[in-house]
Amino acid sequence: MTGPASTPSAPAARPWSITVRLLLGLALCLLLVELLLQAFIPELAAAPLWGGVLRLVAVLPLFAWCAGRALAPLRLLEDELNAGEAGSAPRPVPAELQPLSDAVHGVLAHQRAATEQQRRFLADASHQLRTPFAVLRTQLQGAMSGQLEVKDTLPKMLATVDRSSELVRQLLSLAKVEQLVAQAHWQEVNLEAVAQSVCLEFGPLLARKRLDFSFESVPVRLTTDPWMLGELLRNLLSNAIHHAPRGSALGMVVRVLPDQAELLIWDNGGGIDAAVMDRLFEPFQSAAGGTGIGLGLSICRQIAESMQAQVQLFNRVQDDRVVGVDAVVRWNLAPAGAGGSHA
Repeated sequence: MTGPASTPSAPAARPWSITVRLLLGLALCLLLVELLLQAFIPELAAAPLWGGVLRLVAVLPLFAWCAGRALAPLRLLEDELNAGEAGSAPRPVPAELQPLSDAVHGVLAHQRAATEQQRRFLADASHQLRTPFAVLRTQLQGAMSGQLEVKDTLPKMLATVDRSSELVRQLLSLAKVEQLVAQAHWQEVNLEAVAQSVCLEFGPLLARKRLDFSFESVPVRLTTDPWMLGELLRNLLSNAIHHAPRGSALGMVVRVLPDQAELLIWDNGGGIDAAVMDRLFEPFQSAAGGTGIGLGLSICRQIAESMQAQVQLFNRVQDDRVVGVDAVVRWNLAPAGAGGSHA
């Protein structure tokens, strides 16, 4: 059932400029006081001292009233914001207040969007946490009741716990990234040294999957947070190891292009469907096209944006066949003598 069609209302006229209101009010006050003084007490008005005092005493209250009327749009804007009406269309305001009104409504709109995004994220996170715990409870009950074989159930329970632990770790990592971005305590960091440290950290996992790992690097200095840079590399390398087949090749390259520094992590995992590649940087998206528990690429994008870098995924093609994925992060290099990232 639809309501009656509303007739379009005429656009509201913009209120007069506050400056014009004040000037007109002052002029009218001076004119009115002068006329009253000349009409009722012309002798006293002609006296230099007392005439000036009378004019000042008479003009001040009138001008205060006119100023209050002229500044009424400020109170209307204040009442609108206090009443929580910022989501509605902004009311017409004088020209002097238009930039302030636009800025306030823009900030509030940005806050509403951020709050809504955070609400959706928390809803997704709570759902993703409930699911593995419900599975874990079912597995435990089945093992306790004898419906499931303990030796077969325990490895599945361990996998469920690992899955939940990884999600919690990523949630904590995301919170720390947001905190560090807000603090913005940047320092010069050697990308090559951080990359070497991350590769050593993942050595046992690379050995467990028997991956043929290669590392190539040149010194590159970036202005960022060392923990955030390491977290960016950890998430990209972890994602590559996860998708790389056992015994396949995988590598990391740090190099300098003519005007950019580039980090490349490649694998031979068979590639990603192009239809879902862009969505993989959104929270809880999987390469299969459905929802997953992953936050790693979402964290990578947030870290990259804080460093004015770009992170992208590309399918690598050999002999007309997609053989793997290249995860690429690029930093624009500052000219010599300028601030920012540099090699």
